[in-house]
Amino acid sequence: MDSFFGIGLPELILILVVAGIVMGPERIGVAARWLGRTTSQLQAVSRSFMRQINAELDGLEGSSEIKDTVREMQDLHGELAQLRKELLSLTNGVSQDTKKRVSETKEELERTIAPSFATRPANGTSSPVEDPLPPVELPQRVEVPDDPD
Repeated sequence: MDSFFGIGLPELILILVVAGIVMGPERIGVAARWLGRTTSQLQAVSRSFMRQINAELDGLEGSSEIKDTVREMQDLHGELAQLRKELLSLTNGVSQDTKKRVSETKEELERTIAPSFATRPANGTSSPVEDPLPPVELPQRVEVPDDPD
């Protein structure tokens, strides 16, 4: 099996690199731990499900066992729903955090790119935000003899 959902190894590496850039070095460790924990939980649920199915198939004798199997499958369905909620809450939190950071970055860029006179109040008092660069002095006009201007 060379692909998973139509994604090969090069595409997977590209996705991981982009995810690392987007999440940054602080959150990539947290995301990796969460992904490992979630994968572990899904594997445990899968193993438990397979053990229960095999045990039920080996000991199938009456309708009470089938009812127990249905009840256990409903429990597994509940566990799966809980994992789904956890995944959705994580993705919502990450998207909200990303939107917040993007807006903060835009504000920071606007402050750093704006000219120094645009950040100062009109009354001449000092700005609460320091100018990122000192004001540049313009050169003085030089008088040249024999210049018609």
